[in-house]
Amino acid sequence: MIKRLFKKFISIWRTPTQLGQKAVRSGAIVFFEKFIIKGMAFVRTVIIARLLLPGDIGLFGLAALAVSVNGVFFQPGFQQALIQEQGDVRKHMDSAWTANLILNVFLAMLLFFVTAPLSGWFFHNAQVVPLARVLALSMLIIGFNNIGITLIQKELRYNRQFVINIIGYGTQWTLTVVFALLFRNVWALVAGAIVGNLIFVILSYLFSEYRPHFNFDFSSARHLFRFGKWVGIAGILSFFISQGDNLTVGRMLNAQTLAFYLTAYSLGTLPATEIVGVIAGILFPLYANLQDDLARLKRAFVRIARLAFAISIPASFGLASLASESVRFVYGTRWLPMVPILYVILLYGLFKGFELITDPLFRGIGKPHVSTGVMAAQAAVMFVLIVPFIRWWGPVGAGIAVLAGFLVAQAIYIHQLRRTIPIGMKTLVEIAGLPMIAAAVMAGLILFAKIAVPVNTKLLLGAYIVSGVIVYALVLFVLDAIGGSHMRRTVLWVRQNI
Repeated sequence: MIKRLFKKFISIWRTPTQLGQKAVRSGAIVFFEKFIIKGMAFVRTVIIARLLLPGDIGLFGLAALAVSVNGVFFQPGFQQALIQEQGDVRKHMDSAWTANLILNVFLAMLLFFVTAPLSGWFFHNAQVVPLARVLALSMLIIGFNNIGITLIQKELRYNRQFVINIIGYGTQWTLTVVFALLFRNVWALVAGAIVGNLIFVILSYLFSEYRPHFNFDFSSARHLFRFGKWVGIAGILSFFISQGDNLTVGRMLNAQTLAFYLTAYSLGTLPATEIVGVIAGILFPLYANLQDDLARLKRAFVRIARLAFAISIPASFGLASLASESVRFVYGTRWLPMVPILYVILLYGLFKGFELITDPLFRGIGKPHVSTGVMAAQAAVMFVLIVPFIRWWGPVGAGIAVLAGFLVAQAIYIHQLRRTIPIGMKTLVEIAGLPMIAAAVMAGLILFAKIAVPVNTKLLLGAYIVSGVIVYALVLFVLDAIGGSHMRRTVLWVRQNI
Protein backbone atom coordinates (compact mmCIF):
# COMPACT_ATOMS: atom_id res chain seq x y z
CA MET A 1 0.00 0.00 0.00
CA ILE A 2 2.72 2.46 1.02
CA LYS A 3 4.85 1.47 -1.97
CA ARG A 4 1.94 2.07 -4.37
CA LEU A 5 1.21 5.48 -2.85
CA PHE A 6 4.88 6.39 -3.11
CA LYS A 7 4.91 5.45 -6.82
CA LYS A 8 1.80 7.60 -7.39
CA PHE A 9 3.47 10.51 -5.62
CA ILE A 10 6.60 10.18 -7.75
CA SER A 11 4.57 9.92 -10.97
CA ILE A 12 2.92 13.26 -10.26
CA TRP A 13 6.23 15.05 -10.83
CA ARG A 14 6.79 13.57 -14.30
CA THR A 15 5.60 15.71 -17.22
CA PRO A 16 2.92 13.70 -19.12
CA THR A 17 1.88 14.03 -22.76
CA GLN A 18 -1.92 13.63 -22.44
CA LEU A 19 -3.90 16.75 -21.57
CA GLY A 20 -6.03 14.98 -18.95
CA GLN A 21 -2.93 13.78 -17.12
CA LYS A 22 -1.37 17.23 -17.42
CA ALA A 23 -4.46 18.79 -15.84
CA VAL A 24 -4.75 16.32 -12.96
CA ARG A 25 -1.04 16.12 -12.21
CA SER A 26 -0.66 19.89 -12.46
CA GLY A 27 -3.63 20.26 -10.14
CA ALA A 28 -2.10 17.81 -7.66
CA ILE A 29 1.23 19.65 -7.73
CA VAL A 30 -0.41 23.05 -7.34
CA PHE A 31 -2.60 21.74 -4.52
CA PHE A 32 0.44 20.33 -2.73
CA GLU A 33 2.34 23.57 -3.32
CA LYS A 34 -0.45 25.81 -2.12
CA PHE A 35 -1.11 23.59 0.87
CA ILE A 36 2.47 24.20 1.99
CA ILE A 37 2.59 27.88 1.05
CA LYS A 38 -0.80 28.85 2.45
CA GLY A 39 -0.14 26.84 5.57
CA MET A 40 3.05 28.84 6.03
CA ALA A 41 1.20 32.07 5.24
CA PHE A 42 -1.47 31.28 7.81
CA VAL A 43 1.15 30.56 10.46
CA ARG A 44 2.95 33.78 9.53
CA THR A 45 -0.30 35.74 9.83
CA VAL A 46 -0.87 34.33 13.30
CA ILE A 47 2.71 35.14 14.35
CA ILE A 48 2.47 38.67 12.96
CA ALA A 49 -0.92 39.18 14.65
CA ARG A 50 0.64 38.28 17.99
CA LEU A 51 3.88 40.27 17.49
CA LEU A 52 2.42 43.45 15.99
CA LEU A 53 -0.52 45.60 16.99
CA PRO A 54 -3.66 45.65 14.81
CA GLY A 55 -2.88 49.29 14.03
CA ASP A 56 0.51 48.35 12.54
CA ILE A 57 -1.05 45.68 10.35
CA GLY A 58 -3.77 48.09 9.26
CA LEU A 59 -1.14 50.72 8.45
CA PHE A 60 0.69 48.30 6.17
CA GLY A 61 -2.66 47.49 4.61
CA LEU A 62 -3.13 51.17 3.76
CA ALA A 63 0.35 51.36 2.20
CA ALA A 64 -0.30 48.20 0.21
CA LEU A 65 -3.53 49.72 -1.06
CA ALA A 66 -1.59 52.78 -2.25
CA VAL A 67 0.74 50.48 -4.20
CA SER A 68 -2.20 48.60 -5.72
CA VAL A 69 -4.02 51.76 -6.77
CA ASN A 70 -0.84 53.04 -8.36
CA GLY A 71 -0.76 50.32 -11.00
CA VAL A 72 -4.40 49.44 -11.45
CA PHE A 73 -4.95 51.52 -14.60
CA PHE A 74 -1.78 50.27 -16.32
CA GLN A 75 -2.35 46.56 -16.96
CA PRO A 76 -1.67 45.54 -20.58
CA GLY A 77 -2.42 41.87 -19.84
CA PHE A 78 0.45 40.64 -22.01
CA GLN A 79 1.26 37.58 -19.89
CA GLN A 80 -2.33 36.30 -20.02
CA ALA A 81 -2.35 36.96 -23.77
CA LEU A 82 0.79 34.84 -24.18
CA ILE A 83 -0.85 31.95 -22.31
CA GLN A 84 -4.03 32.15 -24.41
CA GLU A 85 -2.13 32.52 -27.70
CA GLN A 86 -1.99 29.35 -29.80
CA GLY A 87 1.33 28.20 -31.30
CA ASP A 88 4.83 29.51 -30.61
CA VAL A 89 4.76 32.74 -28.59
CA ARG A 90 8.51 33.34 -28.25
CA LYS A 91 8.44 35.95 -31.02
CA HIS A 92 6.27 38.14 -28.78
CA MET A 93 8.03 37.60 -25.45
CA ASP A 94 10.81 40.21 -25.68
CA SER A 95 8.24 42.90 -26.49
CA ALA A 96 6.09 41.81 -23.55
CA TRP A 97 9.05 41.82 -21.15
CA THR A 98 10.31 45.21 -22.37
CA ALA A 99 6.87 46.77 -22.05
CA ASN A 100 6.47 45.42 -18.49
CA LEU A 101 9.90 46.73 -17.48
CA ILE A 102 9.27 50.24 -18.82
CA LEU A 103 5.82 50.26 -17.24
CA ASN A 104 7.11 49.25 -13.80
CA VAL A 105 9.87 51.87 -13.85
CA PHE A 106 7.21 54.48 -14.61
CA LEU A 107 4.90 53.13 -11.89
CA ALA A 108 7.66 53.15 -9.28
CA MET A 109 8.36 56.83 -9.99
CA LEU A 110 4.65 57.63 -9.99
CA LEU A 111 4.20 55.93 -6.62
CA PHE A 112 7.15 57.72 -5.03
CA PHE A 113 6.38 61.24 -6.22
CA VAL A 114 2.58 61.30 -6.63
CA THR A 115 0.57 58.36 -5.29
CA ALA A 116 2.29 58.10 -1.89
CA PRO A 117 1.57 61.72 -0.87
CA LEU A 118 -1.98 61.46 -2.20
CA SER A 119 -2.56 58.27 -0.21
CA GLY A 120 -1.55 60.05 3.00
CA TRP A 121 -4.16 62.72 2.26
CA PHE A 122 -6.84 60.23 1.23
CA PHE A 123 -6.52 58.05 4.33
CA HIS A 124 -5.96 61.01 6.70
CA ASN A 125 -2.73 59.34 7.83
CA ALA A 126 0.71 60.81 7.12
CA GLN A 127 2.44 57.59 8.23
CA VAL A 128 1.32 55.92 5.01
CA VAL A 129 3.54 58.19 2.85
CA PRO A 130 7.04 56.91 3.79
CA LEU A 131 5.81 53.30 3.77
CA ALA A 132 4.38 53.62 0.26
CA ARG A 133 7.52 55.38 -1.00
CA VAL A 134 9.76 52.58 0.21
CA LEU A 135 7.42 50.02 -1.38
CA ALA A 136 8.05 51.78 -4.72
CA LEU A 137 11.33 49.86 -4.74
CA SER A 138 9.33 46.63 -4.71
CA MET A 139 7.39 47.74 -7.79
CA LEU A 140 10.64 48.53 -9.59
CA ILE A 141 12.05 45.08 -8.77
CA ILE A 142 8.97 43.29 -10.13
CA GLY A 143 9.56 44.87 -13.55
CA PHE A 144 12.66 42.70 -14.06
CA ASN A 145 10.78 39.41 -13.58
CA ASN A 146 11.64 36.91 -16.35
CA ILE A 147 8.79 36.58 -18.86
CA GLY A 148 9.99 33.00 -19.46
CA ILE A 149 7.99 31.94 -16.41
CA THR A 150 4.91 32.37 -18.60
CA LEU A 151 6.04 29.41 -20.73
CA ILE A 152 6.08 27.18 -17.64
CA GLN A 153 2.46 28.09 -16.93
CA LYS A 154 1.38 27.83 -20.57
CA GLU A 155 2.82 24.34 -20.92
CA LEU A 156 1.40 23.22 -17.55
CA ARG A 157 4.90 22.43 -16.24
CA TYR A 158 3.90 23.10 -12.68
CA ASN A 159 6.54 20.76 -11.28
CA ARG A 160 9.10 23.47 -12.04
CA GLN A 161 6.78 26.22 -10.82
CA PHE A 162 6.48 24.28 -7.55
CA VAL A 163 10.21 24.54 -6.87
CA ILE A 164 10.26 28.26 -7.62
CA ASN A 165 7.33 29.06 -5.35
CA ILE A 166 8.40 26.87 -2.45
CA ILE A 167 11.90 28.33 -2.37
CA GLY A 168 10.62 31.88 -2.88
CA TYR A 169 7.80 31.85 -0.35
CA GLY A 170 9.83 29.82 2.13
CA THR A 171 12.62 32.39 2.11
CA GLN A 172 10.21 35.31 2.24
CA TRP A 173 8.29 33.69 5.12
CA THR A 174 11.44 33.18 7.15
CA LEU A 175 12.77 36.69 6.60
CA THR A 176 9.43 38.38 7.35
CA VAL A 177 9.13 36.53 10.67
CA VAL A 178 12.74 37.40 11.52
CA PHE A 179 12.09 41.06 10.68
CA ALA A 180 8.96 41.03 12.87
CA LEU A 181 10.91 39.59 15.79
CA LEU A 182 13.62 42.24 15.35
CA PHE A 183 11.60 45.36 14.53
CA ARG A 184 8.23 44.69 16.19
CA ASN A 185 6.60 47.33 13.98
CA VAL A 186 5.15 47.90 10.51
CA TRP A 187 8.57 48.16 8.82
CA ALA A 188 9.02 44.41 9.26
CA LEU A 189 6.19 43.84 6.76
CA VAL A 190 7.64 46.39 4.32
CA ALA A 191 11.08 44.77 4.42
CA GLY A 192 9.56 41.32 3.94
CA ALA A 193 7.60 42.45 0.86
CA ILE A 194 10.64 44.01 -0.83
CA VAL A 195 13.01 41.13 -0.16
CA GLY A 196 10.37 38.61 -1.22
CA ASN A 197 9.91 40.23 -4.63
CA LEU A 198 13.68 40.35 -5.14
CA ILE A 199 13.94 36.62 -4.41
CA PHE A 200 11.25 35.77 -6.97
CA VAL A 201 12.97 37.81 -9.68
CA ILE A 202 16.23 35.93 -9.07
CA LEU A 203 14.44 32.57 -9.15
CA SER A 204 12.67 33.45 -12.41
CA TYR A 205 16.06 33.55 -14.12
CA LEU A 206 17.49 30.50 -12.37
CA PHE A 207 14.59 28.22 -13.33
CA SER A 208 13.78 29.43 -16.85
CA GLU A 209 16.04 28.87 -19.84
CA TYR A 210 14.58 31.88 -21.64
CA ARG A 211 16.58 35.10 -21.45
CA PRO A 212 14.61 38.25 -22.31
CA HIS A 213 16.18 41.10 -24.27
CA PHE A 214 15.32 44.78 -24.27
CA ASN A 215 13.53 44.83 -27.63
CA PHE A 216 10.12 46.34 -28.26
CA ASP A 217 8.16 45.56 -31.42
CA PHE A 218 4.96 47.55 -31.93
CA SER A 219 3.28 44.88 -34.07
CA SER A 220 3.80 42.21 -31.37
CA ALA A 221 2.56 44.56 -28.67
CA ARG A 222 -0.50 45.46 -30.74
CA HIS A 223 -1.25 41.78 -31.36
CA LEU A 224 -1.05 40.90 -27.65
CA PHE A 225 -3.04 43.95 -26.67
CA ARG A 226 -6.09 42.77 -28.65
CA PHE A 227 -6.58 40.10 -26.00
CA GLY A 228 -4.72 41.78 -23.15
CA LYS A 229 -6.88 44.92 -23.18
CA TRP A 230 -9.83 42.91 -21.89
CA VAL A 231 -7.65 41.40 -19.21
CA GLY A 232 -6.45 44.88 -18.31
CA ILE A 233 -9.99 46.25 -18.06
CA ALA A 234 -11.00 43.20 -16.04
CA GLY A 235 -7.99 43.83 -13.81
CA ILE A 236 -9.17 47.38 -13.10
CA LEU A 237 -12.66 46.16 -12.26
CA SER A 238 -11.24 43.29 -10.23
CA PHE A 239 -9.16 45.73 -8.22
CA PHE A 240 -12.12 47.90 -7.33
CA ILE A 241 -14.16 44.82 -6.49
CA SER A 242 -11.46 43.26 -4.32
CA GLN A 243 -9.98 46.45 -2.87
CA GLY A 244 -12.80 48.97 -3.11
CA ASP A 245 -14.19 47.84 0.24
CA ASN A 246 -10.73 48.13 1.82
CA LEU A 247 -10.27 51.62 0.39
CA THR A 248 -13.66 52.72 1.71
CA VAL A 249 -13.14 51.20 5.15
CA GLY A 250 -9.66 52.75 5.36
CA ARG A 251 -11.05 56.14 4.31
CA MET A 252 -14.21 56.20 6.46
CA LEU A 253 -13.01 54.36 9.57
CA ASN A 254 -9.41 53.82 10.79
CA ALA A 255 -6.34 51.60 10.42
CA GLN A 256 -7.25 49.31 13.33
CA THR A 257 -10.76 48.66 11.97
CA LEU A 258 -9.22 48.00 8.56
CA ALA A 259 -6.94 45.42 10.18
CA PHE A 260 -9.98 43.64 11.65
CA TYR A 261 -11.75 43.76 8.28
CA LEU A 262 -8.71 42.55 6.30
CA THR A 263 -8.07 39.68 8.70
CA ALA A 264 -11.73 38.62 8.72
CA TYR A 265 -11.81 38.77 4.92
CA SER A 266 -8.64 36.71 4.65
CA LEU A 267 -9.92 34.06 7.06
CA GLY A 268 -13.47 34.04 5.67
CA THR A 269 -12.38 33.54 2.07
CA LEU A 270 -9.66 31.06 3.03
CA PRO A 271 -11.66 27.94 2.02
CA ALA A 272 -12.40 29.34 -1.44
CA THR A 273 -9.21 31.20 -2.28
CA GLU A 274 -6.83 28.67 -0.81
CA ILE A 275 -8.67 25.47 -1.75
CA VAL A 276 -10.59 26.26 -4.92
CA GLY A 277 -8.01 28.90 -5.79
CA VAL A 278 -5.40 26.16 -5.89
CA ILE A 279 -7.35 24.35 -8.59
CA ALA A 280 -8.23 27.60 -10.36
CA GLY A 281 -4.54 28.35 -10.80
CA ILE A 282 -4.23 25.84 -13.65
CA LEU A 283 -7.64 26.35 -15.25
CA PHE A 284 -6.84 29.21 -17.61
CA PRO A 285 -4.21 27.28 -19.62
CA LEU A 286 -6.30 24.09 -19.34
CA TYR A 287 -9.44 25.72 -20.76
CA ALA A 288 -7.33 27.41 -23.44
CA ASN A 289 -6.18 23.95 -24.59
CA LEU A 290 -9.80 22.71 -24.67
CA GLN A 291 -11.40 25.75 -26.30
CA ASP A 292 -12.04 23.93 -29.62
CA ASP A 293 -13.68 20.85 -28.03
CA LEU A 294 -16.95 21.85 -26.36
CA ALA A 295 -17.79 18.37 -25.02
CA ARG A 296 -14.42 17.93 -23.29
CA LEU A 297 -14.60 21.49 -22.00
CA LYS A 298 -17.96 20.79 -20.36
CA ARG A 299 -16.79 17.51 -18.82
CA ALA A 300 -13.67 19.18 -17.44
CA PHE A 301 -15.68 22.02 -15.91
CA VAL A 302 -18.19 19.70 -14.23
CA ARG A 303 -15.49 17.47 -12.77
CA ILE A 304 -13.46 20.39 -11.50
CA ALA A 305 -16.52 22.10 -10.01
CA ARG A 306 -17.58 18.91 -8.24
CA LEU A 307 -14.17 18.49 -6.62
CA ALA A 308 -13.84 22.17 -5.74
CA PHE A 309 -17.23 22.44 -4.02
CA ALA A 310 -16.82 19.16 -2.18
CA ILE A 311 -13.81 20.67 -0.40
CA SER A 312 -14.59 24.40 -0.09
CA ILE A 313 -18.24 24.26 1.02
CA PRO A 314 -17.69 22.15 4.17
CA ALA A 315 -14.67 24.29 5.06
CA SER A 316 -16.88 27.42 5.06
CA PHE A 317 -19.63 25.73 7.08
CA GLY A 318 -17.14 24.32 9.57
CA LEU A 319 -15.42 27.65 10.08
CA ALA A 320 -18.77 29.38 10.59
CA SER A 321 -19.73 26.90 13.32
CA LEU A 322 -16.41 27.49 15.13
CA ALA A 323 -15.80 31.15 14.25
CA SER A 324 -15.38 32.78 17.66
CA GLU A 325 -13.39 29.86 19.04
CA SER A 326 -11.05 29.86 16.04
CA VAL A 327 -10.37 33.59 16.34
CA ARG A 328 -9.84 33.45 20.11
CA PHE A 329 -7.40 30.54 20.11
CA VAL A 330 -5.58 31.30 16.86
CA TYR A 331 -5.29 35.09 16.72
CA GLY A 332 -5.83 36.04 20.34
CA THR A 333 -8.63 37.77 22.25
CA ARG A 334 -7.75 41.24 20.97
CA TRP A 335 -8.93 40.10 17.51
CA LEU A 336 -12.43 39.05 18.65
CA PRO A 337 -14.04 42.28 17.25
CA MET A 338 -13.60 40.79 13.78
CA VAL A 339 -16.00 37.86 14.44
CA PRO A 340 -19.22 39.64 13.30
CA ILE A 341 -17.44 40.66 10.07
CA LEU A 342 -16.24 37.08 9.64
CA TYR A 343 -19.78 35.67 9.52
CA VAL A 344 -20.70 37.90 6.57
CA ILE A 345 -17.46 37.18 4.72
CA LEU A 346 -17.94 33.43 5.19
CA LEU A 347 -21.24 33.66 3.32
CA TYR A 348 -19.41 35.48 0.52
CA GLY A 349 -16.61 32.89 0.57
CA LEU A 350 -19.13 30.06 0.35
CA PHE A 351 -19.95 30.99 -3.26
CA LYS A 352 -16.55 32.43 -4.20
CA GLY A 353 -15.37 29.06 -5.48
CA PHE A 354 -17.86 29.17 -8.35
CA GLU A 355 -16.40 32.42 -9.62
CA LEU A 356 -12.83 31.11 -9.32
CA ILE A 357 -13.48 28.17 -11.63
CA THR A 358 -15.84 30.01 -14.04
CA ASP A 359 -13.89 33.18 -14.77
CA PRO A 360 -10.88 31.27 -16.25
CA LEU A 361 -13.24 29.42 -18.59
CA PHE A 362 -14.35 32.56 -20.40
CA ARG A 363 -10.79 33.87 -20.60
CA GLY A 364 -9.51 30.48 -21.77
CA ILE A 365 -11.97 30.24 -24.67
CA GLY A 366 -11.17 33.76 -25.83
CA LYS A 367 -14.15 35.60 -24.31
CA PRO A 368 -12.59 37.81 -21.62
CA HIS A 369 -15.29 40.44 -22.26
CA VAL A 370 -17.78 38.21 -20.41
CA SER A 371 -15.74 38.36 -17.22
CA THR A 372 -15.27 42.10 -17.71
CA GLY A 373 -19.03 42.67 -17.98
CA VAL A 374 -19.73 40.55 -14.90
CA MET A 375 -17.15 42.47 -12.88
CA ALA A 376 -18.63 45.79 -14.00
CA ALA A 377 -22.06 44.76 -12.70
CA GLN A 378 -20.57 43.54 -9.43
CA ALA A 379 -18.59 46.74 -8.91
CA ALA A 380 -21.62 48.92 -9.65
CA VAL A 381 -23.81 47.20 -7.05
CA MET A 382 -21.08 47.19 -4.42
CA PHE A 383 -20.20 50.87 -4.77
CA VAL A 384 -23.83 51.98 -4.69
CA LEU A 385 -24.31 50.24 -1.35
CA ILE A 386 -20.99 50.38 0.47
CA VAL A 387 -20.91 53.97 1.77
CA PRO A 388 -24.41 54.00 3.33
CA PHE A 389 -23.95 50.45 4.64
CA ILE A 390 -20.68 51.41 6.39
CA ARG A 391 -22.39 54.44 7.92
CA TRP A 392 -25.18 52.21 9.27
CA TRP A 393 -23.31 49.05 10.27
CA GLY A 394 -19.59 49.86 10.18
CA PRO A 395 -17.22 47.21 8.75
CA VAL A 396 -20.02 44.62 8.79
CA GLY A 397 -21.88 46.85 6.34
CA ALA A 398 -18.89 46.79 4.02
CA GLY A 399 -19.06 43.00 4.00
CA ILE A 400 -22.79 43.05 3.22
CA ALA A 401 -22.24 45.43 0.28
CA VAL A 402 -19.52 43.16 -1.10
CA LEU A 403 -21.82 40.15 -0.72
CA ALA A 404 -24.70 41.87 -2.55
CA GLY A 405 -22.57 42.77 -5.56
CA PHE A 406 -21.06 39.31 -5.63
CA LEU A 407 -24.45 37.54 -5.70
CA VAL A 408 -25.54 39.65 -8.69
CA ALA A 409 -22.31 38.72 -10.47
CA GLN A 410 -22.80 34.99 -9.86
CA ALA A 411 -26.31 35.10 -11.32
CA ILE A 412 -24.86 36.61 -14.51
CA TYR A 413 -22.08 34.02 -14.60
CA ILE A 414 -24.61 31.19 -14.38
CA HIS A 415 -26.62 32.68 -17.26
CA GLN A 416 -23.52 33.08 -19.46
CA LEU A 417 -22.18 29.66 -18.54
CA ARG A 418 -25.40 27.91 -19.56
CA ARG A 419 -25.27 29.69 -22.93
CA THR A 420 -21.61 28.83 -23.51
CA ILE A 421 -21.12 25.18 -22.57
CA PRO A 422 -24.23 24.61 -22.20
CA ILE A 423 -24.94 23.15 -18.77
CA GLY A 424 -28.31 22.50 -17.10
CA MET A 425 -29.44 23.91 -13.77
CA LYS A 426 -30.01 20.35 -12.54
CA THR A 427 -26.30 19.62 -12.96
CA LEU A 428 -25.29 22.84 -11.22
CA VAL A 429 -27.63 22.14 -8.30
CA GLU A 430 -26.33 18.58 -7.98
CA ILE A 431 -22.71 19.75 -8.00
CA ALA A 432 -23.19 22.18 -5.12
CA GLY A 433 -26.27 20.69 -3.43
CA LEU A 434 -24.83 17.44 -2.08
CA PRO A 435 -21.78 19.07 -0.42
CA MET A 436 -24.02 21.78 1.02
CA ILE A 437 -26.43 19.27 2.60
CA ALA A 438 -23.57 17.22 4.05
CA ALA A 439 -21.86 20.38 5.32
CA ALA A 440 -25.09 21.62 6.93
CA VAL A 441 -25.45 18.31 8.79
CA MET A 442 -21.85 18.59 9.98
CA ALA A 443 -22.25 22.21 11.14
CA GLY A 444 -25.52 21.42 12.91
CA LEU A 445 -23.93 18.59 14.87
CA ILE A 446 -20.99 20.82 15.85
CA LEU A 447 -23.30 23.58 17.12
CA PHE A 448 -25.37 21.04 19.04
CA ALA A 449 -22.25 19.45 20.56
CA LYS A 450 -20.91 22.85 21.65
CA ILE A 451 -23.95 23.31 23.88
CA ALA A 452 -23.00 20.21 25.86
CA VAL A 453 -19.22 20.51 25.59
CA PRO A 454 -18.03 24.13 25.08
CA VAL A 455 -14.78 24.66 23.20
CA ASN A 456 -12.46 25.98 25.91
CA THR A 457 -9.06 24.61 24.82
CA LYS A 458 -7.07 24.43 21.59
CA LEU A 459 -7.02 20.65 21.86
CA LEU A 460 -10.81 20.51 22.00
CA LEU A 461 -11.02 22.88 19.01
CA GLY A 462 -8.83 20.48 17.05
CA ALA A 463 -11.02 17.55 18.10
CA TYR A 464 -14.14 19.34 16.84
CA ILE A 465 -12.46 20.03 13.50
CA VAL A 466 -11.38 16.42 13.03
CA SER A 467 -14.82 15.14 14.05
CA GLY A 468 -16.47 17.54 11.61
CA VAL A 469 -14.33 16.28 8.73
CA ILE A 470 -15.26 12.66 9.50
CA VAL A 471 -18.97 13.42 9.76
CA TYR A 472 -18.97 15.38 6.52
CA ALA A 473 -17.13 12.66 4.61
CA LEU A 474 -19.53 9.97 5.79
CA VAL A 475 -22.66 11.98 4.99
CA LEU A 476 -21.34 13.00 1.55
CA PHE A 477 -20.46 9.37 0.77
CA VAL A 478 -24.01 8.25 1.56
CA LEU A 479 -25.62 11.11 -0.40
CA ASP A 480 -23.37 10.50 -3.40
CA ALA A 481 -24.24 6.79 -3.43
CA ILE A 482 -27.94 7.67 -3.40
CA GLY A 483 -27.53 10.33 -6.09
CA GLY A 484 -25.64 8.20 -8.60
CA SER A 485 -22.00 8.11 -7.40
CA HIS A 486 -20.93 11.13 -9.48
CA MET A 487 -18.35 12.13 -6.90
CA ARG A 488 -16.93 8.62 -6.80
CA ARG A 489 -16.49 8.56 -10.59
CA THR A 490 -14.80 11.96 -10.48
CA VAL A 491 -12.35 10.76 -7.85
CA LEU A 492 -11.62 7.68 -9.98
CA TRP A 493 -10.92 9.96 -12.97
CA VAL A 494 -8.42 11.89 -10.87
CA ARG A 495 -6.72 8.67 -9.73
CA GLN A 496 -6.48 7.34 -13.29
CA ASN A 497 -4.78 10.50 -14.53
CA ILE A 498 -2.21 10.85 -11.77
